[in-house]
Amino acid sequence: MIYIFDLDLTVWECFNKNNDPIWAKQMVPPFKLSDGYITDDVNSKCLLRKSIDQQLLKLHQENHKIGFLSVGSYSGLPYEIQPSILLLKKFDLYPYFNYIKRLEYKTFDKASVIKDIKEPLIFYDDNINVLKSIQKFNNVTAVDSTKISNWDDYEKSD
Repeated sequence: MIYIFDLDLTVWECFNKNNDPIWAKQMVPPFKLSDGYITDDVNSKCLLRKSIDQQLLKLHQENHKIGFLSVGSYSGLPYEIQPSILLLKKFDLYPYFNYIKRLEYKTFDKASVIKDIKEPLIFYDDNINVLKSIQKFNNVTAVDSTKISNWDDYEKSD
């Protein structure tokens, strides 16, 4: 089985110093990990969604293909220093991703990647329009990640 995750509002949630929601690409390195969340240079913070790290570890241990497909790219910035990539590495999640690792600009159509995958896959995203765009593929199960408050509970009910 293939598992593909969006990043923002699926793997993590980020907030500025006033606790207003922001995208990961708005986080400003350097990043500091403490007490289970990451803070940046301007006191924004990034928190993993509950038990997502354990879910990724479990999928990895079961030798599944795990990927991410996100439109959280900061335009013009090299992949290696994109805030989302740095956050995945700081949370020690990057090694779990052994399949598609795509971080694109906001206008990118995720269905253009999904359509080429023929194996059964589960795709997690918070954007209902993205989910609708991939439901037409018979091999894809599209899951609204906003409905998952705790990945451990989701796994048990899956």
